[in-house]
Amino acid sequence: MKFALLRSIQLFAMIIILSGLYIGIRDNNVMLELNALIVGAGIFYAVNSVIKKSI
Repeated sequence: MKFALLRSIQLFAMIIILSGLYIGIRDNNVMLELNALIVGAGIFYAVNSVIKKSI
């Protein structure tokens, strides 16, 4: 159950990145793209390190 929850959080992080890139490109907003990339990558990396520690 914990593994599925962590993987779904990773999926949510990828959705943050992709939606931020899409909206940022559509609105010509580079700061939005960078913020989405930083937040999404940070969440993804943090969850990935938790998964590796639990295995």
